[in-house]
Amino acid sequence: MTVRYELRERRQLAEHDGKLDLITVQSHYADGRVHETTEPVWCDGDSVAVLPFDRKAGTVLLVKQLRPAVFVRGDDLILEACAGGMEETDLSVESACRREAMEELGVSLPDLRQIATVYINPSSADEKAHLFLASYVSGQQRPEMRQMDEDEDIEVVELSITDAMAMRDEGTIRCPRLLMLLQALMLDL
Repeated sequence: MTVRYELRERRQLAEHDGKLDLITVQSHYADGRVHETTEPVWCDGDSVAVLPFDRKAGTVLLVKQLRPAVFVRGDDLILEACAGGMEETDLSVESACRREAMEELGVSLPDLRQIATVYINPSSADEKAHLFLASYVSGQQRPEMRQMDEDEDIEVVELSITDAMAMRDEGTIRCPRLLMLLQALMLDL
C-alpha cells in the first residue's frame, strides 16, 4: 500500500535545552483515506553514548546522576552508559564521544567502535543516539580531567562485567543505551 506523508504543522510549545514541538503529519493512502496524527516531539539533537570496557581486568565504566524523570518515578539514581549531546564544536560523533568520556569519566578513548545509531524514543523524540564500545585500562582514569557541566553531579562507577551482565539478566538495567551496549559487549566477548 502506497502512503504519502505531508507535514501539516510544526508549532513550538516550549524551549529548554531543546525544543518541544507539536507536529501534525497527514497520511494520504492509495485507497483515498486521509489520516492526521498530532504529537508533541522533543527536538534535542543527536547524542552519543559509550561503554568503556577493560577486557583484561573484566570491568566497565558507568555513571550515576540525578535524573528528575527517573526520580519522580521513585527510582532515585540508575546506572547509565556515559552519554551526552552533540555540541556545535564537535567535528564528528567520534569526537563528541571522546569529549563526553573525558568530561564525565576522566578517560581518554582512542579506540572507538560504533555499534549502532538508534532513535532512543521514536514515539516522542527526534534524537538519534550514536552508540560506541571502547577499550580503556582500569586504574588509568584521571578524575582531575573531568569537566562536568555546572548542573551535573556525576558519580563514576567501575563495575565488573560479570556484575553488569548479571544486572542485565535480572532486568535491573533501566538505561536503554546501557542495555544495548551491554548486549553488544556480550556478543564481543
